[in-house]
Amino acid sequence: MIEEDDSYSGSYASRNANLRTLDRICGNAAMSVYCECGRIVILDRSEMKLRLSLGKELECMTCRNARISREIDALNDHFNGVDEADCELF
Repeated sequence: MIEEDDSYSGSYASRNANLRTLDRICGNAAMSVYCECGRIVILDRSEMKLRLSLGKELECMTCRNARISREIDALNDHFNGVDEADCELF
């Protein structure tokens, strides 16, 4: 149960003593790391170990979306026959 000394936020969830926040359910399962942009990313330890074992970077959602967008654009340019020199002109 949530301790009595928690600050009251005014929401229905804060009045319900049966609700638990995720950090209180299993605090040692999550790990906070910094993304290269400076944001704090909270990851499950097993997810973090898997990503590192695959050689992937630990990144926030914003950086992940930007990377995926760049990769999609590069694939589109490659399959549409656009050279890198042509991309610099735009």
